Amino acid sequence: MSESIEQRRLVLYIDDEPKNLSSFKSVFRRHYEIYLANSADEGLEIMEKVPIQLVITDQRMPKTTGVEFLEKINNQFPDVTRILLTGYSDLDAIITAINKGKIFKYISKPWKAEELKETIDHALEIAELKKQNKILIESLQKTNHELDQFVYRSAHDIRGPIANLLGLINLIKMEKNVDLIHTYVELQEQTVKRLDSFIHDIVNYSGNLRRVVNKESVDFKEILDKVLEEHYYTPKSEQVIKETSVKQHGEFVSDKERLAILLSNLISNSIRYSVTNRLNPAFVHIEIESDDSKAVIKVIDNGEGIDEEFLEKIFDMFFRASPNARDGSGLGLFICKEVVEKLGGEIFVESQKDKGSTFRVEIPNLMM
Repeated sequence: MSESIEQRRLVLYIDDEPKNLSSFKSVFRRHYEIYLANSADEGLEIMEKVPIQLVITDQRMPKTTGVEFLEKINNQFPDVTRILLTGYSDLDAIITAINKGKIFKYISKPWKAEELKETIDHALEIAELKKQNKILIESLQKTNHELDQFVYRSAHDIRGPIANLLGLINLIKMEKNVDLIHTYVELQEQTVKRLDSFIHDIVNYSGNLRRVVNKESVDFKEILDKVLEEHYYTPKSEQVIKETSVKQHGEFVSDKERLAILLSNLISNSIRYSVTNRLNPAFVHIEIESDDSKAVIKVIDNGEGIDEEFLEKIFDMFFRASPNARDGSGLGLFICKEVVEKLGGEIFVESQKDKGSTFRVEIPNLMM
C-alpha cells in the first residue's frame, strides 16, 4: 500500500541522464515526494526553495561531480542526508567523501530498486532520529537554563520577604506603641501574602512543567466563573468592572486545570494593573469562543498598558515591565506562555501605554 501524502518524505535525485531521472521517479513516486534535477546547480536551486530531507546524486556529472556537490551543500544544509550513486572506478572519491562525513552511503550503479529503497528508508529513519535527538537536546538546554535562572531568582525573591518579616518582628519586639505594632502586623500580612502568591506561582510552574496534558471535556463558563470567584476579594477587584462572554459551540476537550491557571493569571494581571482613579471606570472583558477545532480566549482591559519596547519580553521568566510589578512574582505571563505551549496553542498581546492591553490565546480542541 502506498503512503499518504502526509507521510511522504522529500527526496531530491540529481542525474544528468534524463532516462535515469524518469526511471527513479516512476519507481519511487509512490513512496516519497520526488524532486528531480539534471545538474548540481539545478539541485541547489531546489534545495534553497524546498525542505529536502534526502539528496541522492550521481557521481559522474559535467561541471560538478557528485562528491563536490555534496561537499558544497554540507555546510549550508547540514541536516540533509546524502547518498552517492557511482561506479567502481570512482572508489577513491567515495572513500574520501565517506571519511570526510559528506555522505551517508554510496550505491553502485546500476542501482536495484529494492536495495535503494531499503537504503533510503534507513537513511531517512536515522535522519529523523537525529532530528528528534537535536530537538531533545535543545529542549534540555532550554530547561537547564530556565532551571538555573529559576533557582537563582526564586531564592532571591523568597529571601527578600523573609528578611522583611524578620525585620518587622524585631521592630514589634522593641515597640510599645500599639498603633505602630498594628501597622507592623499589617505590613507582615502584606509580605506573607506576596510570599504566598510567589509560592503559588512556583507550584503552578512546576506542575505545568511535569504533568502530562489531561484531556477532558471542558465547560468554559464553569471554569471562568470559578476563577472570577477566586479573585473576588483580591486587592482592587471590587473597583474593576468584569464582563464576560462565553460562546461554546459543541464539545471542547483540553486540560481544565491548565485553562484555569491561564485564565487566573491573565485576569489577575488585568486587575493588578488596573487604573481606578480615572473618569472612565476600570474594566476587564473576558471573551471565550470555541468550536470543533479551536478556542479563542481574549482578556481585554483599560489598565496601565505596556510600553512597546517591553512587548517582546513580557513572557520571559521574572520579567517585570511595570513599576507597580514589585508585588508580583514576574512569573505570571511566563507561566501563561508555558501553559499555552503545553496545550499546543499560541498567545498574543496588543497593548498601548496608559490605554490597556488585549491578550489573545488560541488553543486547539484536543477532541480528535
